[in-house]
Amino acid sequence: MRRLLLVLLLPACATVHPTPAADVGHLDCRNAGEPAVVFIPGASRGAADWDTVRASLDPQVRTCAWEPPASWPRTAGSDTRLLLDALKGQAKRWVLVGHSYGGLVVRVASASAPESLAGAVFVDSVHEDLFDAAQAVPVSEQQHIDWVPSFREATSVPVPHGVPVLALAADHRGEEGWEQNLASQNKLVAGGAPGGVEVVERTGHHIPRDRPDAIAAAVKRLLAMTGVQ
Repeated sequence: MRRLLLVLLLPACATVHPTPAADVGHLDCRNAGEPAVVFIPGASRGAADWDTVRASLDPQVRTCAWEPPASWPRTAGSDTRLLLDALKGQAKRWVLVGHSYGGLVVRVASASAPESLAGAVFVDSVHEDLFDAAQAVPVSEQQHIDWVPSFREATSVPVPHGVPVLALAADHRGEEGWEQNLASQNKLVAGGAPGGVEVVERTGHHIPRDRPDAIAAAVKRLLAMTGVQ
């Protein structure tokens, strides 16, 4: 498994555009019920990534998919603030599901609103163990995430704890870095009650595209742990 390579943004970069106040992203919510299952996409991805997963869940389960703002730069902290604002009035409790970069948002959001957290699912989440700040991809029109502060924000708070937490890992068994990645995924669920890691076969990093059925099954298991069938 290759190491996550993300390069520091040069402070003098003139192409960084502050996020306009009007560009706050969008939360698409369907159905009713509590808790709501909130899906957070990876970097450069959107709410549509989760369409198949959402369609596989019971129609009585309320789901919300986050469409991040198109402007940039973005960080896990800035996305969390916009997401939590959008969730106001949508649900009192929620299960957060984050893919890749979205796992950083799950971590920051879980710590920002612990009273509302019913559970969390990390979908092949990025992790600081595999992050090389010296080689971070710069923020640009094509790459909106400012990775260095995003990791700083996520690592400054504890992982989700006191609620069920699951992590899905793409199956890279036998590849370089596999054991380290699996150990990192276990760290994400260490505070879960319970917590567990599942290796998803027949998939690459983009599990929402390759194995939406595995994500839907994990969400159903977690909801059962919270008393929602």
